[in-house]
Amino acid sequence: MGQHSWWRLLGLLASVGVLPVSWAEAEPPGLTPGLYDIEVRINLPYVLEVSPPKRLTRCLTSSAIDSGQAFFVLSENPIRVCPISDYRATATTAQYRIRCPGANAASAEGEFETTETGYRGTISMQMGGKNMTMSETQVAVRVGACPAADR
Repeated sequence: MGQHSWWRLLGLLASVGVLPVSWAEAEPPGLTPGLYDIEVRINLPYVLEVSPPKRLTRCLTSSAIDSGQAFFVLSENPIRVCPISDYRATATTAQYRIRCPGANAASAEGEFETTETGYRGTISMQMGGKNMTMSETQVAVRVGACPAADR
C-alpha cells in the first residue's frame, strides 16, 4: 500500500469513529516518491563561494520521505553520521533537528518547503566546539520514476 493510500485509510477510519479525529487532521508529506535531480550548495558566512554546486540524482522512496531521510545532509559533512530527531512534516513543509552526541557536539536544523514534484530548503549547521556555522541548501525536482532496482 502506497504512502498516500495509508493516509486515506487513516482518514476513513477516523471518519467512521475507529480512530481519534486528530489522526484524520494529519497530512502526509506532499512530496511524491520518485527519481529527483538535486542541486546542493554549501554556504559559509562571509565566503562568496565555498565550492561549486554539487548535482546528484537520487531515488526518494516513501519510507525516506516519511522518516525525513529524503531531506538529510547530502554534502561531505561529518554531521551526516548523527541521528535525525523531531521530524515534522505537512503537505508543504518538512522540518527536523540533528544532534550529535558528546560535549561540544555539532547540531543542525533543517527546514524545507515541499510540493508534489520537488522541494527546496536549508540545513543550518553549528559545528560544535569549532564555533563554526555553515548551511547546506538543496533544491530538488522530480524527473521520473525510480529505476526498478531502487524501489
